[in-house]
Amino acid sequence: MDIESLKESIETKVYHIQPDREVPLHEHPTLDEVFYCVQGSGFGVLEDQEIELNPGDVFVAPAGKMHSIRNDEPIVLTAILIPVNRIVCHCNQVSYADIRKAMACGARTVEEIQEITGAGTGCGNCIGEIEHILSMACGCNNVSMDDAVKALHGGADTVEKMVEATGAGNGCGKCKHLLQNIIDIKR
Repeated sequence: MDIESLKESIETKVYHIQPDREVPLHEHPTLDEVFYCVQGSGFGVLEDQEIELNPGDVFVAPAGKMHSIRNDEPIVLTAILIPVNRIVCHCNQVSYADIRKAMACGARTVEEIQEITGAGTGCGNCIGEIEHILSMACGCNNVSMDDAVKALHGGADTVEKMVEATGAGNGCGKCKHLLQNIIDIKR
């Protein structure tokens, strides 16, 4: 990625989170998220650990890691979302984006991913990660493939209806090609 493309693709956000608002665990499969605590205090939750946040503290949620914010008082955070194309299969240099592209073309099993991308055909250590990727229609909003297929069978037969029914596609929007494929092949 060239510098100008990187500059254009970095997102910044400001969050003012009240203590009564639960931030569910979620992931950004292709974005590192860096939080900076401006005001208040709380905790950055990263899978099985918590990092205390006070003004001036930083919390990093790497791409593909489940994370959240927990706070008992109002907290103000700024966040920078930085695009990455993380490698899932190091043996064959297959990225997350490669696997999602294969899914958007209809791959739904580990065997189909292996055939299309080569991921998981080396040491096999990435099979669990491939299974997790295959299970998710939208990582930003934690929408499973099962939820998306159920929504389809419930009448969500356009991407817009799928977004409305499941919340998938409301984050970065990169899953919309996959949602269209789910609609097209009905699985």
